[in-house]
Amino acid sequence: MKRLLAIILAAVLMLSLTACGAASNAIKNATSDEAAKEIKPDKFSKDFQGLQDYLLEKGYIYGKDGNDNSLKSDIYYDIIGANDGVRYTFTDGRSFVEFYDYSGEQNDTAKKIIEDIKDDGKFQTVENLYNLTGVLSGSGKYVLAYNPSNANKIYEKIADEMENW
Repeated sequence: MKRLLAIILAAVLMLSLTACGAASNAIKNATSDEAAKEIKPDKFSKDFQGLQDYLLEKGYIYGKDGNDNSLKSDIYYDIIGANDGVRYTFTDGRSFVEFYDYSGEQNDTAKKIIEDIKDDGKFQTVENLYNLTGVLSGSGKYVLAYNPSNANKIYEKIADEMENW
């Protein structure tokens, strides 16, 4: 009987530890839609950094995880004609969003990517590589990009916020 009880307790312990691990690897969202709505976009500058600062404060993206590991990384934005670019990886380690700044002069590559996004909401960062879903900001200066195979509701929230920039 003691042996059976020990096995059951060990199984319960393993399940509880697994549940905690799964929760820590989930994509983090804003704590609640109510809390996210309290933050107004007009208190942020309408530039590339202001967009990131706003989304960070809303809790839609994170600069660091709970262990202080950076979730923000630089990317090779210049190969797609952008003036700047950054990637935010979510805590699940697979999902990400990328932001590109097209506010300056645009070369042919930049113009093609923006046209592709306007046409069907997709573009390729490198020829023969997978398509990313792209969302233009309200001003047309900034692009949100993400891999549609990892689609999540947080992408929709961020895409909605792009209208303010």
